[in-house]
Amino acid sequence: MKESIKQVMSTTGICLLAVIVIGLGIYLSATIHPVKKGITTIRWVVDPSPIREETISLFEKSHPGIEVTNDIDSGLQRLLTQLAGDVPPDVMAAYDAESLYTFFKYDLLLDLTPYIKQYNIPVEKFYPELHEYMYCSEKDENGNDTGREKLVGIPENVCSLNLFYNKTVFDECGVPYPTADWTWDDMFEAAKKLTLYKEVNGRKISIQKGLYVMETPYIFAWMFGGSVYSEDGKRCVINSEKAKMGMRYWETLRMKAKVIPSASEAASLDSSGGWGGEQLLFAKGKVAMLITGRYMVTAFRQNYKNLDFGIAHFPKAPCPNNLLLSKSYCIPKTSRNRDQAIQFIVHLTGLANQNLVADYGDGVPSMNTPEIIQNFLFNPDYPKETENQNVLDDLKGAKPQERSLYISSTDFNQIWSLEVGKVWLGQQDMDTACDKIAERVNKIIDRNMNNPNFVK
Repeated sequence: MKESIKQVMSTTGICLLAVIVIGLGIYLSATIHPVKKGITTIRWVVDPSPIREETISLFEKSHPGIEVTNDIDSGLQRLLTQLAGDVPPDVMAAYDAESLYTFFKYDLLLDLTPYIKQYNIPVEKFYPELHEYMYCSEKDENGNDTGREKLVGIPENVCSLNLFYNKTVFDECGVPYPTADWTWDDMFEAAKKLTLYKEVNGRKISIQKGLYVMETPYIFAWMFGGSVYSEDGKRCVINSEKAKMGMRYWETLRMKAKVIPSASEAASLDSSGGWGGEQLLFAKGKVAMLITGRYMVTAFRQNYKNLDFGIAHFPKAPCPNNLLLSKSYCIPKTSRNRDQAIQFIVHLTGLANQNLVADYGDGVPSMNTPEIIQNFLFNPDYPKETENQNVLDDLKGAKPQERSLYISSTDFNQIWSLEVGKVWLGQQDMDTACDKIAERVNKIIDRNMNNPNFVK
């Protein structure tokens, strides 16, 4: 265990001083907030969403001997630092399947399999698409599955990508709303009609764009049957012809048809200087359609109460290309409050908290049960939101992002962002970008595969 921690520290380059500072901060926090007699306090490391306070309140009411503190998360490296410094949280969030596996491969996570019956962990009620956010497979020294899986993550919610559309903008432009059988080409044609310009001193200036798409390589690489990695994760294959076909489609949307705003256009479309990126442009009617996750509903409800929007099905492509998004809650092996931490994780899957997730609009509750689904489908506080069945339907067949054991998503994303960014700047075409991404990523994969000290 200690040797694994050393490898983590070496791999991430975290200095000993950071461990000391974090340990000291936790010690001072415990001193300022002394332990109450008969009360166990557990520390939950997670993002500061407004839902957290109510989740904690619900739990504490039904578990009077346990208090929960929300330690605001700042990423994977901070968690690894805490674990390496032997100041573990009791429950922590892993924001994608790769992060969950990173903790798992260093033997940092509690295997919840032995506790399923004892604590009534409802593993059979999760959506099957969540498997990678719950289970990790043990690997042999060559990186191959041994056939043994461990339950190490519990998701609270899930979503895929959906097509949001601004009904007001559609009505003003006389464009019919999206239908259940819309394809990407149908969306493309609508986006052209919804992209508007005005002339200023003889120049065409964009005043409205048809579409804003979440910036991810997967939905485009998958569009025509391509992949980012080979099945064994030992090669980056984003330079294959099938992957390039999808990436070219994206290039056409943004660079040739110009129905997606560039960075400079996005800034000029809203001159208020407000914060919010794509959600702000969509809410102000500067972008007619937005491909993103249902978690965006929370922001719309809180910040744009008069926004008249719909949620259509993710458009059909020649090959399935919808992206699954979730996060997992897991328990470090070194948690000092294992029993209380398991009780809290089970609470996250309970009816009261799952209905809370449904009420907030923060994705889809992870429990696939009739009562929770019914509460998700219709919320009387938001009677205009009548298309939530589309959200449930789009979960089927959605896939988590691809990952390789031999390169981190951080390294991949840096390379991908740099090379694709050159496309948006007009410095190279998308085919060249795909070739360069594959070349650079494969160099890192080769280096790691040939490094005897690299932990798969």
